[in-house]
Amino acid sequence: MKFKVNSYHFKLLRDYERLSAFKEAIDDYGKAIHGDEATSCASRLAFDLGCGSGVLSYFACEYMDRIIAIELNNSTYQLAKENLKEFDNIQLFNDDILGFDFSKLNEKADLIICEMLDTALIDEEEVPVLNHAKDYLKDDGAIIPQGIINSAEPVFMNNHFIQYEDDEYSPVYVSLGRSVVYSEFDFLDDIDCNYSAEIVLKAYDREYLDEIHFEDVISEEKYEKFDFKENFNMEENKLKINGIKITSFTKLNENIICGPTPMLNPSMLIPIEEIEVSCGDIVRIRLEYVMGGGVETIRTEVLDVSN
Repeated sequence: MKFKVNSYHFKLLRDYERLSAFKEAIDDYGKAIHGDEATSCASRLAFDLGCGSGVLSYFACEYMDRIIAIELNNSTYQLAKENLKEFDNIQLFNDDILGFDFSKLNEKADLIICEMLDTALIDEEEVPVLNHAKDYLKDDGAIIPQGIINSAEPVFMNNHFIQYEDDEYSPVYVSLGRSVVYSEFDFLDDIDCNYSAEIVLKAYDREYLDEIHFEDVISEEKYEKFDFKENFNMEENKLKINGIKITSFTKLNENIICGPTPMLNPSMLIPIEEIEVSCGDIVRIRLEYVMGGGVETIRTEVLDVSN
């Protein structure tokens, strides 16, 4: 099927890894419900929240008796309306989900599909939207995606502002420690949008830096251009850290976890106060933000450095 899309949604449709992960999760759900003889004849309702051009509703329509698809942007809504006009079991609304009165439907959903995702759930409204809509999900209902896992690692980066690592922009940075998981969320749970955590990161020890030929790496042209080498005193095993890299993994269901793709949760570099550490040091950082509040809500604080 050919979809009518704008330039942004064209990029979304071209991200085949993202699309295939969601389609596989929706197919898994559909096969599970239709393989259950006790419930396969029951009428089933899905919500597609922030439906965009309608591709996820299209994937789900063969498994659901009814789909309520909601899109705020009017021009995108018009595209979805055109794309899905042949499917009698899909009803579209041009509305703000956070103000949508689900009670008027007089029915709770078996499935919520909501791909209002972004890195660490900061910029898009996935969490506030689901917190609002979950009241209208059946007790045994499911959400696709099921949740998200966030990790962080210490870095030194060339620009001291928030940067995404995507197909349009590749920030220059070096990783200075292993990635650690700092949060994991199941979207069926109630989630506080005001997020705060203490992240414990460990700088690479000298043995590992020698193993990966770190001094040779930071002498490469792309790092030499920004004088990276001048920021590390390798004779005294000293490193400088001025940021953290956040990587999010989308848990579609119990069997499918999707890492960053060009249009799904590209890794984010967040600046912190520049500090000098010794190889192998432990750094504790407080990270705060409002889920759905935007990157301007991000706050960081270096709490301490220890051996």
